[in-house]
Amino acid sequence: MFPIRFFIFALLLGWLPAPAQSGEAPREVTAEMVQIPAGTYSQGCDRFGPQHGAPVHRVYLDAFMIDKYEVTNQKFEEVFPEHKLRRSQFSKCDRCPVSKVNWYEAADYCHLVGKALPSEAQWERAAAGKNGCEFPWGPAFDPQMKQARAGLVLRANAAPVGSHPPNALGIYDMAGNMWEWVSDWFSIDYYYLGDLYNPRGPINGIMKVRRGGSWSDSIKAMATGYRDWSYPFSRGFNDIGFRCALTLRPKKK
Repeated sequence: MFPIRFFIFALLLGWLPAPAQSGEAPREVTAEMVQIPAGTYSQGCDRFGPQHGAPVHRVYLDAFMIDKYEVTNQKFEEVFPEHKLRRSQFSKCDRCPVSKVNWYEAADYCHLVGKALPSEAQWERAAAGKNGCEFPWGPAFDPQMKQARAGLVLRANAAPVGSHPPNALGIYDMAGNMWEWVSDWFSIDYYYLGDLYNPRGPINGIMKVRRGGSWSDSIKAMATGYRDWSYPFSRGFNDIGFRCALTLRPKKK
């Protein structure tokens, strides 16, 4: 069992990979990631109100990559083995999405494996909804179709990652199963700034944004444009996990 200062020290000495900065990222870093092309799209959903998704606004993003799956207990414990002693009873298998990690632990993990938490805009683009008011697969959720795991009571538990069909981009569990930390601080005002270029959210705040809904939360929370927030220092959440991303700098001509 190693304290986090060991990993920071190891990173400084070059024993662990530093975050990749371009499209030439090492192959092991980009394994099981999906590349999202650069472009402009609409973010948010007016129907959810200013706290949870309004107003709709235009966003431009450079190309980036994002994990195909939520980070699992097994993957997280390869970096932070002490987590095995506090696995959530609601998500305890090796292939289950990791939970009971605070925002800072999620950010540290992504950094130490050469990536970063996705921005809120990157996350929503990767969710691949036709608009922020819909789910990744369309306007309606049908529990009989096994589109995602959500709307259940807490004791129902999370499912192993990849248990439900991927979205149109080949990414799994962008709706339901586990809320996911993203990099942005939460602000009601930020969406009102108009068109945004590679937005990263406010420079400071109190709460961090989470996206995607969970198995124990409402169906509405699974919509691609729905946003919520939690206190970043708390590691007691049984229904918040994360995945990592990698921004690709445009190649110089």
